[in-house]
Amino acid sequence: MISTNLMPLIINRERVEDAEIAREAQSLQRTFEQMPPELREERALDAAEFQKHLADWSKENVIERVLLRQRAAKDFAAIGEEAVEQALAGIKKQQGGEEQFSLGRDGDELWRDVETRLRLDRLIGEITKNVKPPKNKEVADYYRKHRAEFEVPEQVKAAHIVKNVDQKTDEAAALEVIQKAEGEIADGRPFEEVADQYSDCPGNGGDLGYFARGQMVAEFDAVVFSMEPGNRSPIFRTPFGFHIAKLDDKRPALTRNLQQMNDEIKEGLLQRKKTKAVEDFVDRLRAEAEIEEIMSAAGNVTARS
Repeated sequence: MISTNLMPLIINRERVEDAEIAREAQSLQRTFEQMPPELREERALDAAEFQKHLADWSKENVIERVLLRQRAAKDFAAIGEEAVEQALAGIKKQQGGEEQFSLGRDGDELWRDVETRLRLDRLIGEITKNVKPPKNKEVADYYRKHRAEFEVPEQVKAAHIVKNVDQKTDEAAALEVIQKAEGEIADGRPFEEVADQYSDCPGNGGDLGYFARGQMVAEFDAVVFSMEPGNRSPIFRTPFGFHIAKLDDKRPALTRNLQQMNDEIKEGLLQRKKTKAVEDFVDRLRAEAEIEEIMSAAGNVTARS
């Protein structure tokens, strides 16, 4: 549940409703919920504390976004109609066509939104135009300090046939089907054909692609990681049911070297520098801004900065 203690803001005499901050809070909460558990800071907070932090983060995000938009609007250089039309066409295509994109919005509103986005892009480009790419030493230092990030665990490429044991299929029935599948493979029928006919995960010949330890259940890992490429397992049991696995390939663990990662590291460091340039610019805007929080319950206004 998103905190209800959100209040409207006045940012340089522009009113920003609490509903906009609430939408930002909902977006942030969805982002947190999709993060791996080890990266979710709210685990260390109780529900009330997390909601307070969420409200604060959302408010700050909205303030920064409005300040950038306001500054971009002061650039009186026109955005050409052709540029807006091209951007609109691209966005509509990404979102499923004209009908889906314009649902509930008029043409003028769409035009203004896209023009604002283009003005922001132009402003960001101006802010970051003098950011220099990282030097080779910076790239090498980053690689040395973060070497663990470039380790690739052992991976296997496998296919399987599975017959689930569940409310629809009991143990005996599942075992009978998987034994029939095993017999047809032993008689020379291609594994892929048998998988598509008998498996409870049909399609693509049972191919699971490449995966590392821990992505499948432990019982499955124990079998496939002990196999050699080209081999097929006997029937084995996991919490899901009965399986037959075929190992197609095995990749040993490795560490990608600096030469392999050079471009990726360089691009990441450059983006960090650009982000820092934008953050510094926003900090300067914030220092000069008049930001007030409207205390709706009492009806008065309290200055924030």
